[in-house]
Amino acid sequence: MKKFLFSFLFIISCFHNSSAQEIQKILIKAFQSADSSDYYFKVAKKSIKNQADEAQYYFAKNARCCDFNQLDSSIVYGEKAIKLLKNGDLPSLLTVYNNMSKVYRKQGQYDKAIQYSLDGIKIAEKTGNENWVAFYNVNLSLNYHDFESFKKGIYYGKKALNFWLKKKDTKPAYIYTALNAIAINYDDWNKPDSALYYHKKVFKYIKGKDTLTISSTYNNIGNTLLKQKKYKEAERWIKSALKISDINFQQNGGIKDSDYYYEQATYYINLARIAYELDDYKKAEAYFAKAEGNAKKSMNAEKLRDFYMARSIFNKKRNNLEKAVQDQEDYIKLRDSVFDVERAQKFSELEAKYQNEKKQKQILKSKAQLAERNLEIKKKNTQIIITLIIGLGLLIIIFLIYRQQKLKNKQQEQEFKLKSAIAKIETQNKLQEQRLQISRDLHDNIGSQLTFIISSVDNIKYAFELKNSKLDNKLSSISSFAKSTIFELRDTIWAMNHSEITFEDLQTRIHNFVEKAKEAKHDIEFDFIIDDNLKNLKFTSIEGMNIYRTIQEAINNSIKYADAKKISIQAKRLNNSIEITITDDGKGFDKANVEEGFGLKNMQKRIEEIGGKISINSKESDGTKINIILPDQR
Repeated sequence: MKKFLFSFLFIISCFHNSSAQEIQKILIKAFQSADSSDYYFKVAKKSIKNQADEAQYYFAKNARCCDFNQLDSSIVYGEKAIKLLKNGDLPSLLTVYNNMSKVYRKQGQYDKAIQYSLDGIKIAEKTGNENWVAFYNVNLSLNYHDFESFKKGIYYGKKALNFWLKKKDTKPAYIYTALNAIAINYDDWNKPDSALYYHKKVFKYIKGKDTLTISSTYNNIGNTLLKQKKYKEAERWIKSALKISDINFQQNGGIKDSDYYYEQATYYINLARIAYELDDYKKAEAYFAKAEGNAKKSMNAEKLRDFYMARSIFNKKRNNLEKAVQDQEDYIKLRDSVFDVERAQKFSELEAKYQNEKKQKQILKSKAQLAERNLEIKKKNTQIIITLIIGLGLLIIIFLIYRQQKLKNKQQEQEFKLKSAIAKIETQNKLQEQRLQISRDLHDNIGSQLTFIISSVDNIKYAFELKNSKLDNKLSSISSFAKSTIFELRDTIWAMNHSEITFEDLQTRIHNFVEKAKEAKHDIEFDFIIDDNLKNLKFTSIEGMNIYRTIQEAINNSIKYADAKKISIQAKRLNNSIEITITDDGKGFDKANVEEGFGLKNMQKRIEEIGGKISINSKESDGTKINIILPDQR
């Protein structure tokens, strides 16, 4: 049958948790040197100082004897190692259980092999070592394969495979062991397609130079092809396996251990089967001769059984009935020693016992977890209640502090507003006082001086009989200009004496201005319409004065230049703005042909200063319309 690689590097598996440094070094040399192995083991035995050293010594002897088919000695040393390791080095203990299972499988004592695998699983589960649980599942898969219980073999192989595929850091070699175990079960269960699927899946994980470590996979694929009667293709795969095995043998220093003999026996049995199927009896006999020696040296019951079965078929085919009967008897003798009803029943009992123990442990664990959970819930509930009480207390304290701070902030805010209001009133009073002082100065000084100028000019005109009409006109112009300046000065004083100006104030002031204008031109109609919702709207003195001067300039232009008969002013709200429209029915002008004078520029500048916009639309013989848009931020 196919050989399954399931070995562990001794140095890694047994020494990483041990404290016996001195004996470790000696035992490592015993494994590294085949010729001097016995010598180093003797040195190691003399170096034993305590129980830990003794445990490592028997552990190493168990592994060495297992590898070199000293099966009975391996069992003796293994039992001693187990007694010494049970309360100490668990990784080493798990390795010994694995070796014991391996030894009993070689002897065909599958009940004991399975018992050691199940005991190993219990320890691995107890210590939480899931990798070891998976390894033992592979062991069970191999044991059930050799016992020809293929369905169970596949079950345990897939159990290990699923675990390793879920782990992110699984080594490819671990996945290989599970795939190989599943594949050989499918192969001997006569399911070649499934067997080839799992065998070839190995190459997904083992690539490049690492394929030199899996000669058995090449043989196993060849074995499946052989059963499908694809003899030439099968031969190529098996011969590749043989070459890889020879390369590994040379690289390992020419050491022939039980694994080596098992592999050689497997390959030569398969090559012999191919030879006699192709009727090359001479070559088949030569291969069988090599297979027999290696099978006996492997001391593996399953491999000897395969050998006798294959050779009995060969001898029967070439009509050597005497040898065929002898091989058949040897096969039956081996098979009966391994496969009996009582042993099969014992397998079931071992599994049932393990499963029951596992269930009992799970029940006890569940009860303990439930009790622990209930206790934890009680603790958490107590903690939650205490936390809630503390939290509620903190919330009350925070609320009181917050309310006190809020009252304090409100009080400070009110104090600040009061101080700001007082400061504002004081500032306004000072400004008002300054306005009054300036307006008095303007009225008393500049006003009286202008009045003096007007009086002087008039006296000159009436005191002297002026015959020069140009001089008379000039004096009249000076007098008129001075009177106009006085009117503008009064307007300025009026604006300065008001901190705020309403539309009604503007309306009254404009009416006064128009009445004076009518003295020069009696036939003018004048309207000033203000929406009711704007009458109480207030402007600052600067805003009010700019609006007044702009309207005044517009009326002056209509009277002086447009020969208007009707002037209309309308103020209304428009969305979020205030619209003032000044229209006349005068002769108008063409903006393209008229250069803007200071009057139009001043109007635009005044409105822009207070954040507004002004537009002038005029056509010859079609009047003029001035539109003022002011932001309504009130």
